[in-house]
Amino acid sequence: MCIQNLSRVLIMTMGVLLLWSCSSNNNENDRGIQYVIVIGIDGLSPNGIQKANTPMLDSMVQNGAATMHARSVLPSSSSSNWASMIMGADTEQHGVTSNGWEKFDHELPPVVATANGTFPTIFTLFHDQQPEAHAGAIYDWDGFGRLFEKENVDFDIDGDHEDQTTQEAVNYIKQHTPNFTFVHLDHVDHAGHALGHGSPAYYKSVEKADSLIAQIVEATKDAGIFEKTMFIVSADHGGIGFGHGGESLAEMEIPFILYGAGIKKGYHIEETVYQYDNAPTVAYAMGLQTPQAWIGRPVKGAFVGNEKPKLTYKRKEQITQPKILPDAGYFEPAGGIFKADSVAVVIQNPNNQGKIRYTVGGDMPTMENSQAYQDTFYLKNTEIVKAGIFQEGHLVSTVAEANFRLVPATKQDPVKYEVFYGEGMDKLPDFTTLQPIRTGYVPEFSHREALADDVQQDQVALVLESYLELPEGGTYGFFTNSDDGSKLYVDGKLVVDNDGDHGVLERSGSLHLEKGKHLIRVEFFNGGGGFHLDAKYQGPNIPKQIIPANLLYRNK
Repeated sequence: MCIQNLSRVLIMTMGVLLLWSCSSNNNENDRGIQYVIVIGIDGLSPNGIQKANTPMLDSMVQNGAATMHARSVLPSSSSSNWASMIMGADTEQHGVTSNGWEKFDHELPPVVATANGTFPTIFTLFHDQQPEAHAGAIYDWDGFGRLFEKENVDFDIDGDHEDQTTQEAVNYIKQHTPNFTFVHLDHVDHAGHALGHGSPAYYKSVEKADSLIAQIVEATKDAGIFEKTMFIVSADHGGIGFGHGGESLAEMEIPFILYGAGIKKGYHIEETVYQYDNAPTVAYAMGLQTPQAWIGRPVKGAFVGNEKPKLTYKRKEQITQPKILPDAGYFEPAGGIFKADSVAVVIQNPNNQGKIRYTVGGDMPTMENSQAYQDTFYLKNTEIVKAGIFQEGHLVSTVAEANFRLVPATKQDPVKYEVFYGEGMDKLPDFTTLQPIRTGYVPEFSHREALADDVQQDQVALVLESYLELPEGGTYGFFTNSDDGSKLYVDGKLVVDNDGDHGVLERSGSLHLEKGKHLIRVEFFNGGGGFHLDAKYQGPNIPKQIIPANLLYRNK
């Protein structure tokens, strides 16, 4: 080929490549997204949106893309989930494993780190890849501000109250039209902790959040950027009772709503969405390259011009587990402790389908080992009851569990307790420096009777001690399930370390023990908000269960 013809071919090829490049860039820009606003509502559950009067959120769902089945990360606590939301990764990558995390005081280091030592956030991506972009955060909870590097943002505003936070966001959007704004509102979580998730006051707090979101949307219209703005509304976690931090769907499921520029209208997101998909979705909308260390994926199916993904495996219809009565509370098995010779067991099916089958003794129910539930039955000993919903010979629900602890009416309460008050507690105090304000005996290792209504509920600590009789030697596992921190000792040896400021979280440990009585000591504190404590064990031929009161004694 002559030089002249070769030159002509090269020019034509370069022209085609140039046209392809321009076409590719134009396709990315055709979505018309120049601004992104993420609004995170602490403690907002799908149930809150569905049952409260939320015209703004309803409009976003109807005119945008949404799912009410997005998932938080474990633990379902605030710090871990806000970190995952802005870091595109889970706790095992970024290391924010509890509310006690601090930049230079934590257990698990991040898998990768910026020059400042923290895992890269969505703010880092804007700072490094689009330094001309204006990006930052306005937040109601000051704890959010410790999760990102200040040098990565153009504005860092602690609003200190939902109304003030919203007003700060409105003013900033109108004055500066930032390219990326993260707004955090905290009051819904406060209502959940103080008055209970699902309470009328909780729904009122959701309605207020809806009105605050409407103000932020209106600010983009006043600033003339609404048509070019994409909104994301989500939450860090849901809740149950007066708290969160556990593994129930009520705590783990969160809403995820996309609305505005570049988003399909009325699109039902069927693909799975996780907490750590939030930041990658922002990055995708704004043309940012995500780090290899991020595990999140953008929710591409919600964007105009993208095909709906073909899903081989789809979300299974949820069949609600049976309800075993009496119900003990939100964070421990049903059943309870009974000073009686027998106790009645009632099991309800909350579904309009399926049949209840159950076991007594701790085995998981199957068609072969379970009984069909017909009517109320009675227990005369400490037992574990497990039940599930069966259809066509198969278990189709999760399994409900109840721990029934029966003790003679004449048996003395075997667990000695001491209550202490403190200040500024974010971990268990040094009990040798404190004087108990109350002492006494209770039936088992629990907060229920020791921290009665007339005892201070915040900045309070509790020590419980009793002797547990083991029927045989072997390896025994012990567990504490607490909000906030707890520790469990056996014969003076620390076995379970569940300390720190966190939501309801279970941790465990094990050791070999001989047959006979062993001193169990449980330490617990609550810094503030909702609280919970229970202790379990398991051993040779003993399934995991609440440490039974009938095997506890005051003396060895």
